[in-house]
Amino acid sequence: MKKKKDINNEVKKEKKEVVFITSELKQSKLSNEEYDKVKGFIVLVVIIGIFVGVLFMLNGNFVTKDLKEDESTTTTTEAEYDSKLILASEFLNLNDKTYYVLFYDADNKDENEYAEEFINKYNNSSLPLYKVELNDLMNKKYYDPNGTENSKPKNSDELVITKTTLIKVNKKKVSSFITDKNEIAKLLSVEETTTTTKK
Repeated sequence: MKKKKDINNEVKKEKKEVVFITSELKQSKLSNEEYDKVKGFIVLVVIIGIFVGVLFMLNGNFVTKDLKEDESTTTTTEAEYDSKLILASEFLNLNDKTYYVLFYDADNKDENEYAEEFINKYNNSSLPLYKVELNDLMNKKYYDPNGTENSKPKNSDELVITKTTLIKVNKKKVSSFITDKNEIAKLLSVEETTTTTKK
């Protein structure tokens, strides 16, 4: 019988060992399951991070590409200075002895085309032609389309222009004041031919 008891004891011992091993396996299984869950969570966070990073990069490329294109396509233009364009207040105070000054309203399409045509065609280097744009804020006080013009102003304060006008200045005084477009055209073309025949 001892043998039976010993066998029973051994069986009990083995059962305890099996139970112990089984509980250890269960604990390690739990550990493995927890480990797998943590591992899966980390992998998911990394994948989401990579996905968000790729989205930012793609979006950034499109947005900054547009900005870079805008920056690269901006062009700067150098300001042009027209030495023949003067203010009405200066028309008697230029350094030349004799010269013409053409007053016109650049906002009026017909007058502007007319004036620019004669300015571009006129090339008498001995008698310069200056221009005054009456629509300029600095010149508006001299322009009154409904007023009475002063054909013999002694200074710029007395100047009143009512329409396109060509003034010839000689020794800082007004020597001629012409408002008829045909006379202006004739005078400028005559001056141009006179210069050509002198050469």
